[in-house]
Amino acid sequence: MRLTPQQRQAILTSTAQCFGAKARVWLFGSRVDDRRRGGDVDLYIEPEHSDLMAELRCKAQLEEALDLHVDLVVKHPGPARPIEKIARDRGVRL
Repeated sequence: MRLTPQQRQAILTSTAQCFGAKARVWLFGSRVDDRRRGGDVDLYIEPEHSDLMAELRCKAQLEEALDLHVDLVVKHPGPARPIEKIARDRGVRL
C-alpha cells in the first residue's frame, strides 16, 4: 500500500469528520499496488451518514491535506454498485 502513516491518518481523520466516527474506509486502485508509481488516491467509504456537502467537503479536505487528487466512492442506500463491490474486494481497509 502506497500511503505514508501520516497520509493514512489524514484520510481516517477527514472521513470521520465528514461521515461519522463509524465510517469505514478502503483504499483501492493503483495505490494498493506497491509496484506501481504515481496515481491518485481512490477511496471507498461506507459512511455513518452522508450528503453531497459532506462528500464535497471531504474531497476538498483530503486533496489539500495529501496534495494529491482524490476520488471518493461513497456507498448510498440500495443495492451495491459494481464499483463498490470491486473496491471492497480488491481494496485495503484503512
